[in-house]
Amino acid sequence: MTERLWLTQPRKSTVLAKVTAARGEWVVLDRTVLAPMSPSHRHPQAHDQGVLWARGEKRRVDKVADRDGLLWHHVVGGKLQPGDEVNLHLDPDRRAKLSRAHTALHLLLPGLAAAGAKMIADPVVKGGGTIRIELAQALSPPTLAGVLAKANASVERNVAVGREHTTRDALHDVDAQAFEPADPRPGPDPVELVRIAGVCCYPCDGTHVERTAQVGRIVVAEARASRGRFTIVARVT
Repeated sequence: MTERLWLTQPRKSTVLAKVTAARGEWVVLDRTVLAPMSPSHRHPQAHDQGVLWARGEKRRVDKVADRDGLLWHHVVGGKLQPGDEVNLHLDPDRRAKLSRAHTALHLLLPGLAAAGAKMIADPVVKGGGTIRIELAQALSPPTLAGVLAKANASVERNVAVGREHTTRDALHDVDAQAFEPADPRPGPDPVELVRIAGVCCYPCDGTHVERTAQVGRIVVAEARASRGRFTIVARVT
């Protein structure tokens, strides 16, 4: 199994690692600072990217995938072998935008739930700091403006964002998410939780900032109704 250092040492951006399995340009490392796409709790977040040095050469890592508990890294143009030692570096700017956007999503969800909005697809956190949310019904401009204002008020309060781990049987104060059909507490057991103090607590295995002020300003870049759904595209600035 790969040691997932972004969970235990979120500020760490480089690590020495060893290749434990290889398949073409894909390798498994014994430890990594790169997070894969995070689908477990229905908040899929784009994977990290970075570079690694191996055998005196620099290679780009453009994809990270979680397959049956193993983290596979796609090394562009580099075919490595088990036992090879590498120096792995995270792209910190990409991670920062993903983390800011994912925390912004959590800040938007309470306002959407209060407005009675139902999500008909998983909200997606994309590279570049954008979020895509698909709702069953359109929100009026004043309602959407209220949701946005509530989220940005939480940003300005600069409250702590923490990660916890528990079991499904021990869940007690997790906020329900308005999926349609209902799926209030998605994800496997044990459960990873992200708690924003005094705002919300959701099951989530994505990356986040440490305090809400790091999110920056949340803006709605697009809001449109089409084919029975209402799409909101938000981003952090």
